[in-house]
Amino acid sequence: MRICSGFYRWSQHYGWHFLTERIDEVAAGLARAGYGYFEGLLDPLEGEGDWAGRWQAALDRHGVQLAGAYVHALVHERSTQAQSIETIVARARMVLPMGAEFINANPQPIGARKTDRMLAVQAEGFALLGAALRREGLRLVVHHHLPELAEDGRELRHLLEYTDAGDVGLTVDADWMCRGGQDAGAWIREYASRLEIVELRSSSQGIWDEALGDGDPDCRELAQVLAEVSFDGWLMVELAREEGTPHTVDLVQAHAHSLEYVREIFGAHGHNVA
Repeated sequence: MRICSGFYRWSQHYGWHFLTERIDEVAAGLARAGYGYFEGLLDPLEGEGDWAGRWQAALDRHGVQLAGAYVHALVHERSTQAQSIETIVARARMVLPMGAEFINANPQPIGARKTDRMLAVQAEGFALLGAALRREGLRLVVHHHLPELAEDGRELRHLLEYTDAGDVGLTVDADWMCRGGQDAGAWIREYASRLEIVELRSSSQGIWDEALGDGDPDCRELAQVLAEVSFDGWLMVELAREEGTPHTVDLVQAHAHSLEYVREIFGAHGHNVA
């Protein structure tokens, strides 16, 4: 298993220009916290500016490698599907030189229950996107938040059922699973052959903690389940703040403490491997 840092807490701290104007500070912070890998975001890779070049220069300067990148995939409507896939693949090509291995794609939420037709079109879109990324040397992994877990995971289960494991892998965000009334361990066991990423974040009494630790979900139980299924993918520290989250350490310290915790509980490593 390898450890990477997710982008979300860095984006909260530095704002949504964290991968453009502030990328050097982000890369320096990751290095100080001990991370060798980072998940970026595909959205900034459009418009004017050689953002990909700036990312690569900053990450190289601080000895950090891009593990992959996150994107929302708008593929549930045929009218927008082809253009969405084309855009994602074009941006994905830009992260390959940085060592990226995966594209972590969340189905675009619509603020309502998707119809059966939308789910069918969406699964088709993910299959096409996964095949296109595979040809580029990248692995498509489906991400989820709460909407995809409604009705006992209706949307996420449908997507996995109607796509091929060779084209679409799975990210399990253990915290969202917990908040969505799902058992992350059960999902890991059921979809072990497709599991690529496990995202880790802790909550106490329903509020996100500032660093990963012995809160909810139970990381020690997760570690046992991952050992049972011989998981050898990515562990992603995806910290986040909300109203009520403690603030006793700074951003770098929170990530450093979390990295130490993952190494202790999961026995994984977070530095680049020669």
